[in-house]
Amino acid sequence: MTLDDVLQEPAPQLAAETVDRLLARGWGLGGARVRALPSERDLNALVGDEHVLKVSNPAEARDSIELEVAVMAHVAATDPGLVMPRTVPTTAGAPLLETADDTGRACLARVVTVVPGEILEGTSLTVALAEQVGALAARTSVALQGFFHPAAGGRGLDWDVRRLPDVVAGALDSGVLDAAREPVLAGLPERVGDSLRACAALPSGVQHADVTLTNVLARDGRVTGVIDFGDVHHTARVADLAVTLTAVLRNSGPQAVGLWDLAAAVLRGYQRRSPLAPEEVAVLGDLVLARLAVSTLISRTRAAEHTDNLTYITQYDDANARVLAELAALTPAGLRDRMHRLAGTAEPHLDGDLGTRRAAVMGGPLSPLFYRQPLQVVRGDGPWLVTADGRRMLDAYNNVAVVGHAHPTVTHAVTRQLGRLNTHSRYLHPGVVRLAERLVATMPHGLDTVLFTTSGTEANELAWRLATEATGGDGAVIARHAYHGSTRWMADLSPNEWPEGHRPDGVALFEAPYGPADALTADVAAGRVRDAAAQLAASGHRAALVLADSGFTSEGVRDAPASYLQGLVDGAHEAGALYLADEVQVGYGRTGPLLWRFALAGVTPDIVTLGKPMGAGYPVGAVITRREIADVLARRYEYFSTFAATPVAAAAGNAVLDVLEDERLPERAVAVGEHLRAGLRGLSARHDAVGEVRGTGLLAGVDLLAGRDHARDVLAGLVEHGVLAGLTGPGGVVLKVRPPLVWEAEHADLFVAALDDVLGGVRVDGVAPR
Repeated sequence: MTLDDVLQEPAPQLAAETVDRLLARGWGLGGARVRALPSERDLNALVGDEHVLKVSNPAEARDSIELEVAVMAHVAATDPGLVMPRTVPTTAGAPLLETADDTGRACLARVVTVVPGEILEGTSLTVALAEQVGALAARTSVALQGFFHPAAGGRGLDWDVRRLPDVVAGALDSGVLDAAREPVLAGLPERVGDSLRACAALPSGVQHADVTLTNVLARDGRVTGVIDFGDVHHTARVADLAVTLTAVLRNSGPQAVGLWDLAAAVLRGYQRRSPLAPEEVAVLGDLVLARLAVSTLISRTRAAEHTDNLTYITQYDDANARVLAELAALTPAGLRDRMHRLAGTAEPHLDGDLGTRRAAVMGGPLSPLFYRQPLQVVRGDGPWLVTADGRRMLDAYNNVAVVGHAHPTVTHAVTRQLGRLNTHSRYLHPGVVRLAERLVATMPHGLDTVLFTTSGTEANELAWRLATEATGGDGAVIARHAYHGSTRWMADLSPNEWPEGHRPDGVALFEAPYGPADALTADVAAGRVRDAAAQLAASGHRAALVLADSGFTSEGVRDAPASYLQGLVDGAHEAGALYLADEVQVGYGRTGPLLWRFALAGVTPDIVTLGKPMGAGYPVGAVITRREIADVLARRYEYFSTFAATPVAAAAGNAVLDVLEDERLPERAVAVGEHLRAGLRGLSARHDAVGEVRGTGLLAGVDLLAGRDHARDVLAGLVEHGVLAGLTGPGGVVLKVRPPLVWEAEHADLFVAALDDVLGGVRVDGVAPR
């Protein structure tokens, strides 16, 4: 039998005494009070207060009924908490009973349990209820994942939105639809055709396909359950959602909640349970149009054939027409964009010159871009970045993406937690505590207290507060070309950024570890701190903090011997100051399995600051110190930062540590870094412009000896070769290579080969390249 047979065949006809005998014979429910329930093609009746008798249309295929029974059993097993009817076995233990109606037609009968609540159809729908309906649709779809039944694939339901072209063609042939009078309806198959075809490639499975307000029950403003699995079939899950969304939108109107408010609520509820892909959202509006059209045309066809059931058949006609007109009035692109905005999958428009637009609204020269020809990066994948024009660029610069761009572990951890909860840190949350414990476990003995921030800059600011409070000092000792952040005070502690003639009060400088390692002793370093502290004293200040990037990255990537770093610690303590190891650039495994550059040197700072790579793109930083230092600040202050240590930040931080451990990226960083520097040193034999190569782990600084203009030409040339790097150090003539730790030796080789080509093609002091 086909669906047309089911729709054409009258519903089963059973007198009251026949129903009573059937209930008594099959389920021992004879004598119960029986009340008829509305149905389009079957006979449904409420039996007492706890059961429903369902006698299927004589034209309905047995395997379709068995499919419905199997679906309900599957959902009951996969989501026992989802309130829905349960099949009541016959006295013989079977789910179905063969019977005949009063005209002698063979039918299948079954009894299911009653779901508490009242049908939502016909009630005043609130935004809160619409959101619950969306959540119910998603929950039902998720519960059906993994279900299979041979009858689910070819049921041929006319109200399946994918059959719109056939329904419209049939309506035109029968005269139910006049293309000249209703061009919108007649033209819908062409308008939404691409979306209907796209469903074949979207997430699919057996779906309820009828989570409508007729089949959703509620009580006291809360959805209680879902009924009627009679339309289940295999389809795209977004087609299933379109059915639910259509039913809700029909309840909008001038005297009710607005159409777009209801649409937003359904999508919120749905995506709390099951996020939609952009490709699904792109077709959703068209599928709603298709459902409205299918419902309208089937109603017209059925009304002409069954004049005795017009009220039931035509109950949605006016609402269908109103919503269809409102949605169809939007252009296809307009409807698609509206759905994307509601679902959170909208992409920014790229109209006009993006660089000009950015400069106009984002500060112009105050916030410059990298490279002579700024890049519009649209996607990341491991060690690669992809630009808007499709170029694949090897990333040799970004330590933010320490575990590689868009690492699935971090992405899923953040997304999952963001969908569950994200709030400030003044509530207990296990993820935050776990992250703090894991960080402490990587530190030397005594560094036992973690204070979370949102960035490395904020971490250094907090470290300054700790130091001044703990020591009573008010002066800072920093490396001559250091960088420690972008706030007002951190800018004063970042001479790498100072304008000409700027010299803030209360700041003294020491020389970074330039020169041969054997000359960089602990005494030399301590003496440099001593001299800087004396300068502070001469100007009426006392040193509170000595701080250094452990890799002296902004100084041109300097390999400080362990003795030199120990001397800085000793010098700080001699001056009555604390020593801060800024690990924002070189930490998180870049220098090897000990994770931190200071740990590789065997020194113990008083304070450690973390930032950039800590969340692999999610903003999170930290200060790690001794409890007695934190306690001094706590005597007079509390510390709180709204977005520091949120559950999502913790999810990102824990995921990064997981990836570092599980993929052994710090170990790889050591091997790949050595391979990289060996290749770079090999270039110095072929190119006079290449000087010393330095670095530890997966970090390299390459001296470019032909001046700043030449260095900039080299950087631009690398971009043309599909490689992204940076310049650092005094004068900006050190090529900085600081890639994600997912680099393999092959990526190092690609970088060296590209640099070799660039150096061979860039003029030096007006002399043509060799």
